[in-house]
Amino acid sequence: MKNAVIGIDIGGTKTTAALAIDNGYIVKMLRQQTRKDEDAETGYKTICKMIQNLLDEAHNSGFKITKIGVGFGGPVDFEHGIIYLSHHVRGWENFPLKEKLESSFGIPAIVDNDANAGAIGEWMFGAGKGINNLIYINVGTGIGGGVINNGKVLRGWKNLAGEIGHMTVKLNGPPCTCGRKGCLETLASGSAIAHEATSRLGKPLTSEDVFQLAQQGDIIANQIIEEAVEALAFAIGAAINLFNPERVIIGGGVSESPEHLFIEPLRNKLPKYTLPESIQGVEVVRAKLGYDAGIIGAIATALH
Repeated sequence: MKNAVIGIDIGGTKTTAALAIDNGYIVKMLRQQTRKDEDAETGYKTICKMIQNLLDEAHNSGFKITKIGVGFGGPVDFEHGIIYLSHHVRGWENFPLKEKLESSFGIPAIVDNDANAGAIGEWMFGAGKGINNLIYINVGTGIGGGVINNGKVLRGWKNLAGEIGHMTVKLNGPPCTCGRKGCLETLASGSAIAHEATSRLGKPLTSEDVFQLAQQGDIIANQIIEEAVEALAFAIGAAINLFNPERVIIGGGVSESPEHLFIEPLRNKLPKYTLPESIQGVEVVRAKLGYDAGIIGAIATALH
């Protein structure tokens, strides 16, 4: 009987679950959109159904599930497997996810936030393979971060290290979902770019629309992207000075934008916010795991 793991990626808009073997190969994957009226209890029931489906698949295929790895879109107490809260779905406050999963299925579970899971995934299988000191930043609907330091995830006292999306980059800036103002997430995330463009251009736009308009030469769209990149460079520059990484990996939906509009100007702006010795030789690269980074990160968390 071959060993395998189950990965669960829990986001604000969808939950993904997968059965994978020890080299990360995905045998079966399931996706479920998050309903607008969903809370933690209904979300947990959905997760349990998906896990049971994958356990049945594992049984039929002769696999033994050794671990369940979870990447959650929000702050997590990694040591105890407790969800602190979700900024997008109600009811997750102090939710003992690890305990509940282990009680329901009798399989050891590891629960981490999705940015740490993404960092582990890129380190094991993606753009960070072979690099033991790196920063991973997911720029999507929100912004999350994870730090690999000497081959280990940097966690901090309360397992909250890496929350770069909630670094204050503009005093008295736009309000954030965390209750504070001026967080990086309010200035450089996909939702922030979309909100700013909708406000300035007077029509509903997504971040993808903004990058498309910028490609076509729209001055305001280009200005909005430049401002977002500037905020990112400020925050990432501070993180480089703090953690001295060899590589910075940018993931999430926004990172898939044309390189000359996003990654390239970010590289060019970073020296303005870093010590010359800290930035020298640092590579800033796009994540390799793409759309499935979340679920591969959850699998990597189980394997790691």
